[in-house]
Amino acid sequence: MYHTLIVDDEPLMRKYLGENLSKIFPDFQVTGIACDGLEAVELIKKQHFDLVISDIRMPEMDGINLAKYIFDAGLRTKVAIISGYNEFEYARLAIKYNVSDYLLKPLSDSQIRETLVKIKSELDEDVLRNHIQSPTLYENASETDLKLSLLSAIINRENTVIQNLYNLIEKNNISFTGSFSTLLILSIDDLYLLLNEKTVSENTSYSLRLYQHCVSYCIPNNLTAVKDDYGNTVILINADSEEELSALVNNTYSRIKKEWPFEQIKLIASYGNIVKDMLNLATSYDLAMQSSALVLKNETSPISSSYYISQSRFIHELTTICDSLASNYIAKNWNKAISDLYLYVKLFSDPITIARFLRFGTYLIRFLARKCNIKSDQMIFAFQVLTDHIDEWINIPYHDTDTAQEILLRVYKALDQEDSFRIVPETTHITESAKEYICTHYQEQISLSQVAEHLNVTPSYLSDLFHKNIGEPYTKFITRIRMEQAALMLKINPNEKIYNIASKTGFVSAKHFNSVFKKYYGVTPTEYISK
Repeated sequence: MYHTLIVDDEPLMRKYLGENLSKIFPDFQVTGIACDGLEAVELIKKQHFDLVISDIRMPEMDGINLAKYIFDAGLRTKVAIISGYNEFEYARLAIKYNVSDYLLKPLSDSQIRETLVKIKSELDEDVLRNHIQSPTLYENASETDLKLSLLSAIINRENTVIQNLYNLIEKNNISFTGSFSTLLILSIDDLYLLLNEKTVSENTSYSLRLYQHCVSYCIPNNLTAVKDDYGNTVILINADSEEELSALVNNTYSRIKKEWPFEQIKLIASYGNIVKDMLNLATSYDLAMQSSALVLKNETSPISSSYYISQSRFIHELTTICDSLASNYIAKNWNKAISDLYLYVKLFSDPITIARFLRFGTYLIRFLARKCNIKSDQMIFAFQVLTDHIDEWINIPYHDTDTAQEILLRVYKALDQEDSFRIVPETTHITESAKEYICTHYQEQISLSQVAEHLNVTPSYLSDLFHKNIGEPYTKFITRIRMEQAALMLKINPNEKIYNIASKTGFVSAKHFNSVFKKYYGVTPTEYISK
């Protein structure tokens, strides 16, 4: 999966590419969106991007100067320029700064896909060069090194590297997988680090110790263990039958856990589906990663793929909400994020204990870090915000939804430090406070007067601020929030009764809800589900 930054001053183009790029070509995922070149540079300083797709004419810094910045900085990031102008000078400069493609508007999906196929080929070649500097590099490699390199390439889906290493393994008659295979993933449980007052940087240290500990077990037992990009240890386990494989997985985890020297630091383990084909190990890895989320339900390790299937509804809800929060983070849509965090907290299930809150909080931080390619220094600050209130909470057995949602919002914004601490005018502060209050109380019968009273301002003044700072009246804003949340609830649980959705989004009757929904989306809730 290649990380992509979209840079365009046109909101519709940003929205279209942000929502459709992965659909056009799944190997590329949008992990950043910027309105101009200067904003893009700030994102590039904080995050890694494999590809930048930029409009050519923008205020502040245009696409050519952005390409020049990337070229002068010596970054390996590929650049594709979008232009409405077929001018030689633009094309000449694009070539000068190693721009991979020069796209003319209007764009078509086929044109975008053709460009992405070409750029993927270039990126794949770069990956291959990084792994194999010369054709003979692996010729004299040991059997162990070949296995480690192949397993690492499989979980990272580096197809060219896989093909080259597979050919070498076949040539040397090396046994890599058995009749049945699976991948076991082990990681440090963040909850016990936080409860033992360890920092997130110490997580990296313990993750390295865990990897070394696993390697020392795997080598004499003829098992292959590698470290993935997220600090997890991944172990390849083979057997002649499914029953034997399951027993071997449990035995491997038990032995590693028993000999783990840091008793106060707990481990999490999960394993993917059992496969017969080596190339399907990537899906086993994906399923093992997704299964690890079930630690949120206090499931004991190792978590199996069969248990994951039995919990498919919870996983679907969790993934849907977290994906939406990731999209909001990329687009800096804090108001939608507030509403989504309300749904996220509802997943905790009552009562909200300190342990449950911390576990869900750490999961969200790490999910967003993976999905949005967030660097470790931003994660460290988010973990600090998460743990700031532990001392206050430690003597309180249970906590309310509003408090949990409020703290998670601070954690969420802490992942984007620059935006979190920007000084804003008082009028903007009042508007943002109003939006936050609405987004956390939209399920209630709240009026403009109630919101104004909460903020200690007059209703007429707040109404003027809505028109001036948001560009729409209060009624349209709250309707939009309710409709977006209703649509998300219908996606998460299509079987939910319509009158329940109506009640949860602040409508007094299902009839009124149906009427507003159809007016807003052009279809009834039932038709929306069927589509």
